[in-house]
Amino acid sequence: MPSSSTPPADASMDMPPMDRHAPADLSHAAFGLGCFWGPDALFGAQAGVVRTTVGYAGGGSPNPTYEDIGDHVETVRVAYAPDQISYADLLDLFWAAHDPTRAPLKRQYQSALFPATPEQAEQARASRSDVAARHDSALSTEIIEAAAFTRAEPYHQKHKLRRHAAVADPLRAVYPADRAFADSPAAALANGYVGGHRAPTRLTDDAARLGLPTTATEALRTIAEDRHRA
Repeated sequence: MPSSSTPPADASMDMPPMDRHAPADLSHAAFGLGCFWGPDALFGAQAGVVRTTVGYAGGGSPNPTYEDIGDHVETVRVAYAPDQISYADLLDLFWAAHDPTRAPLKRQYQSALFPATPEQAEQARASRSDVAARHDSALSTEIIEAAAFTRAEPYHQKHKLRRHAAVADPLRAVYPADRAFADSPAAALANGYVGGHRAPTRLTDDAARLGLPTTATEALRTIAEDRHRA
């Protein structure tokens, strides 16, 4: 299990510019498409997505945890700026990122949409119908409205980023508290790069927004390039 200890003080930086200027008027939606580590990075890489949080939703058992998830689904909750990316865009990303016709090995990996508003629910149902019409096999995707969301344990948040100390440690120095680190827009974007979901060439423009030290920026560039070559 990755450590949540505070990194050395010499891995220092100021609060990332993109965090200081993050929009406040956000919409939210949640998605289940297998193990939540990958979707956390996938959605975090998208322009207009401000924060991502992994957790558990869709079940009836109280107080789910990773060790006692009950009938819940591993889920990524997305906070996004609707003037930059729409719920329809997020739905397109959801469908493209997994095979919705495959039955999950476990309930926790269920394909699921968790619309947060009646308007999202209507869009989700229409989108599911459109996708179903393009497949010969039935979709396994569920639409679960008004689902409560429980945050997953800290070590699951930005899991891919946590594995790369050269990039994560400067952010952890700014945000020693686990929740603050997980909720950082810069951490979401860096996690997207580490996950291979954002082109390395975009780091030329993103570097100033991320505000990472030069060594961390170059480490992130190398990781992203390696992921795109893989």
